[in-house]
Amino acid sequence: MGYHGPSVFEGKSQIDRNARPAWFTENIESIPEAGRQLLERYSGIAPERVLPHVISIRDKAFDIWSYACIGQVRFLDFTLPKLPYWSEVLPRLRSGATFLDAGCCFGQEIRFLVFKEGIPATQLHGFDLESAFIDMGHELFCDRDKLQAHMFSGDIMSDSSAPEAKELTALEGTMDIVHAASLLHCWGWDDMITATKRLVSLSRPQPGSLIIGNQMGSLDPGQYPMPTGKGFNYRHDVQSMERFWQQIEEETGSTWKVQADLFLPPVVKENMNHSWAKSDPNLRMIWFYATRI
Repeated sequence: MGYHGPSVFEGKSQIDRNARPAWFTENIESIPEAGRQLLERYSGIAPERVLPHVISIRDKAFDIWSYACIGQVRFLDFTLPKLPYWSEVLPRLRSGATFLDAGCCFGQEIRFLVFKEGIPATQLHGFDLESAFIDMGHELFCDRDKLQAHMFSGDIMSDSSAPEAKELTALEGTMDIVHAASLLHCWGWDDMITATKRLVSLSRPQPGSLIIGNQMGSLDPGQYPMPTGKGFNYRHDVQSMERFWQQIEEETGSTWKVQADLFLPPVVKENMNHSWAKSDPNLRMIWFYATRI
């Protein structure tokens, strides 16, 4: 997660619980089946307790950062297996590749890899800017004493020498696969470049290393107002994504083969009907798959 704008400042919530924003779904009647199975079978939560447990965590988290993916409980709709590169990523994970989930929120993708795919947790790492989300992930999945993945708080925008970047810096040059889902669209072009250069520094400096993910895109690429917060973000199409990675190559001295494409998932199509998301009728998502060469 990145800087959409926190809803808590100096320990005081900025969210009015009697006037939640439009991207907060008040009445949650169900959650994705894959998420339910994980919570019942991995976390050991009784079926009748799953929904109230999830809603309780959702409400606490939304009072910290008012992300739409939290307000709409999309964090239990796992991203990795839905994207076109999954069939190439999974065998590498099963062969022992190290994996970093950047901006991991509650670490749900890591729990999916451990529970559903049987990936050893010791090769998995995840970080988020908000340390409370790391703790809430353990609370959500009831695995504080059993998950052996490396979960920590870190600021991707901080200098590598900064104290808050200590754990990130320790991982530099060691990750075979860096995953950034719904992270890089938190910024405009220049800050997105800064964040991606940090991801490059974390990847193993050898051919075959991957940086993968998805983010908000547009049929008409450019800078747009953030739909769920202050500021602006840059939304790519395939051509602007290619130009973006050309700049990454120039500024890092690395070379990448980049594949990308726009897509329109049902949740984005649905949200486009809401007034808060109508600033860009060309809104899409874009996936990217960058291979170091």
